[in-house]
Amino acid sequence: GEGVSGYGRRLLPWQFLRTVIHNHRVFQRMRITMRKIFQKELDMILHWNLTLVGGFLGTYAILLHAGNFGSAQTGNVMEMAAALTGRNFAEVGIRFLAFLIFGSAIVISYLLTNFTKLDMRKFVLWVDAAGLTVTALMPEGMSAVVSLYPIFFCSAFQWGSYSGASGYNSASIFTTNNFKQSLLAWTQYILTKDSEFRRKGIMYTMTVLSFFAGACIGCVSVYTYGVYGAFVGFVPLIVARVFMYIGKIPVENGTPEEIEEEAEEALEEATLLENDQKL
Repeated sequence: GEGVSGYGRRLLPWQFLRTVIHNHRVFQRMRITMRKIFQKELDMILHWNLTLVGGFLGTYAILLHAGNFGSAQTGNVMEMAAALTGRNFAEVGIRFLAFLIFGSAIVISYLLTNFTKLDMRKFVLWVDAAGLTVTALMPEGMSAVVSLYPIFFCSAFQWGSYSGASGYNSASIFTTNNFKQSLLAWTQYILTKDSEFRRKGIMYTMTVLSFFAGACIGCVSVYTYGVYGAFVGFVPLIVARVFMYIGKIPVENGTPEEIEEEAEEALEEATLLENDQKL
């Protein structure tokens, strides 16, 4: 009935039990500490998560819609200019409507953020899910640009709510500026050794990597499931919702159950210590 230490020294039963209780309390404290760190960096974690979604939307659009990128307007405007100068007015109309849809999503996101009490971070997840679903169910043979309208809308809407983290401006649906900012941040850190530039470098580097990871997942999803690979994009959306839930769990002093458990453990440890001292 005696415990044995790591060095072969025998522990009295209450000494062994006290060690177990102490280790359990250490684990509990570590768990609470990790949750506090998670909550502190939740803004960045969610941004990286939604940037992964942005990468997914990008490759899903490009691979299945004749190379059209639904998360920005640069390419669309260039194609519209080519169609206009080539007198393909039907194509101009289709692309101009895509231009309006993208812009309207940005405006709607702004209005909802500033003039309603909607939790936009959660709402964006539903909009992205809806956009992917509608895109996947578009009839075959439809214009590649028209069938991309839902992604034009949901990606722009996401950009309106996930456009930065922890004080840094950062788009979650494309990556050029994130790449630029990561390079500048690391250059500044090397020159100044300022820890703020290191934090900035980590933030933007992880954003670029998240976008690339999402793009890879989008490719694999399309190669494996075709148009229905859109539903693989639900996975990071669900993960984001789980992160939001975890982020709301109180950890300042632990949950009520954890506080009660710690109090009981402290009492048990005090009793065991008193018995140990009597011997």
